[in-house]
Amino acid sequence: MDQKSKQQLFAEFMLATVTLFWGATFPIVKDAINEMPVMAFLWVRFAIAAILLAFVAGRRGLTSLDRRGWRIGVLLGTLLFFSYLFQTFGLERTSSANTGFLTALGVVWVPLMAGPLLKKPAAFGSKVGVCLALLGLFLLTWHTPWTISFGDFLVVICSGFVALHIIGLDAFTKGYDARALTFVQIATMAVLGCFGSLVFEPVSWPQTWTSSLVFAFIITSVFATAYAFWAMTTFQNRTTPTRAALIYTLEPVFATIFSVWLAGDRLTTVGWFGGCMIVAGMIVSEVWPLICRRSLRARQI
Repeated sequence: MDQKSKQQLFAEFMLATVTLFWGATFPIVKDAINEMPVMAFLWVRFAIAAILLAFVAGRRGLTSLDRRGWRIGVLLGTLLFFSYLFQTFGLERTSSANTGFLTALGVVWVPLMAGPLLKKPAAFGSKVGVCLALLGLFLLTWHTPWTISFGDFLVVICSGFVALHIIGLDAFTKGYDARALTFVQIATMAVLGCFGSLVFEPVSWPQTWTSSLVFAFIITSVFATAYAFWAMTTFQNRTTPTRAALIYTLEPVFATIFSVWLAGDRLTTVGWFGGCMIVAGMIVSEVWPLICRRSLRARQI
C-alpha cells in the first residue's frame, strides 16, 4: 500500500470515528434532557464547543472572515440550530434508534432540494434512493393502524433542516476558512439556544451537575461537536465525497447499536428492515453518480 492510500485510509478511519460519536449522542442526550430543558442543554453544549472551536480557528482564522462570511456563518448556524432543536424535541418523544435513522434522511432529501434551490436536478439514482428511504420510513414507524408519532414527525422536519444546511455549505462557503465558519455556526447556535431557553424555559442552567450530565456535555460538546467538525474539516478532503458520504451512513447504525446497548431500545423485525431501507436509500443516492461516471468513461474508451 502506497503512502497516499495509507493517508486516505487513515482519513476515512477518522471520519468513521465522527459517526461513532454522533451515533452515541442519541441515547446520551435522551437521558440528559430528562435532567434539564432541551434548549438549556443545547446552548450549554454549543457554548462549550464554540469556545473550543475558537481556539482551533485561531485569531488569524476568525479575522479572515469578512461581513459576508459572518452572515453566511450565522445563516448556516441558524439552519443547524433548528435541525438540532427539532431533533432533540423529537428525541424526547420517540426512541433513540428511530431518531438516528430519521435524522439520516437529510442525506436523501439533498438531491431533491438541490434541484429547485441550486438548479441541479436530481439524478435517477437519487429518486430511487428517496423511494427506498420513504419505504424505510413507513416500515420503521409501522404501527397497526399505521401512524407516525409526533416525535418521529419532528425528527423528519429536523432532517429537512439538515438537508438545507448541507446545500448551504455547498452553495456559500467556498473561499472561506472552514474552521472560522464552523466557529460562527456553533456560536450562533449557542446564542439562539440561550435566548430561547431564557424566554421559554423555567431554567437555563443545570441546577445540579450530576455525573451523567457532565458525561453528556463532554461527549456532545467535545467529541460530537468540536472534534467532529475539526475531523471533518481536516480529513474529508483526503478522500472522495462519495466515500465520505458512505462513511456517514454509519451514523444511524451506531445510533441503533448504542440505543439498544445504553437505552434498552428494541426494534421489531419490520423496524430493522425499515432502518436498513433508509441506509440503502442513502447509499444508492451517493453511489449512483459514481456508477454513471464510470459507465460513461467505459463507453468512451
